[in-house]
Amino acid sequence: MRRTLAALAVAVLCLSVAAGVGSAAHEEPEWSLLGIELEADGDATVYYVDSYDLSVDDERARYESYVDNDSRRAAFRESALAELRAAAAAGSEAAGWEMTVRNASVRTYEAEGYGRVELRADWEHLAYADERQVIVAQPFRGDSAADRYEPDRRVAIHGPDGYRRNRTAPNPGRAQANSVFVNPETSDLSGFFMEFVDPDAPTETASPTPAGGDGGGGSGGAGVVVVLRALVIAAVPAALVVLAVRRR
Repeated sequence: MRRTLAALAVAVLCLSVAAGVGSAAHEEPEWSLLGIELEADGDATVYYVDSYDLSVDDERARYESYVDNDSRRAAFRESALAELRAAAAAGSEAAGWEMTVRNASVRTYEAEGYGRVELRADWEHLAYADERQVIVAQPFRGDSAADRYEPDRRVAIHGPDGYRRNRTAPNPGRAQANSVFVNPETSDLSGFFMEFVDPDAPTETASPTPAGGDGGGGSGGAGVVVVLRALVIAAVPAALVVLAVRRR
């Protein structure tokens, strides 16, 4: 009986942690970050957030200047939206399908002693998607800094509801069953690859194929080639670990 209760308690705890993380990609009050909440079709909701410590007078004043000033919030919206749209344009060219950022809105709010200025927007076709997986590579991936999007803030990515984190590169600074946090200041994004899989989906898919003419992953072979190359590169670290274990 005790073993059953203990197992049940662990299961409930795991479910509560997963649900809490998955429902709040952008709720890290002390961090300025880019939060990404993925959908199964490759679309995403993004949150571009500036955070201010309200216990510091200068930061409180900066935060309050947004709360009381429509023009300041509008300027924040235009600046953040321009950055995201530039990233989407670069990602579209590299991935081979069209990414679009739209429906942007701004709000201010306080959480746990921090004031936050947040832009929320829809990012259409951000990720490659098929019937069993969603993969984010572009626009963060690139051979040089000029070829990739490196935001000046942490990046939090959450997979679609019910999905599980699979292969990731670079190694996340923090990870949960369905989410990763990456810090561009301390991580190399050149091989960026974040894969989330549906554990209930069929496993017959041999290789990534576009989900449809208008789906994330788009049409055309260029995007598939990019994802296939990313799959191969992402598999290398795991293979090295296996070899090291065997040698021991």
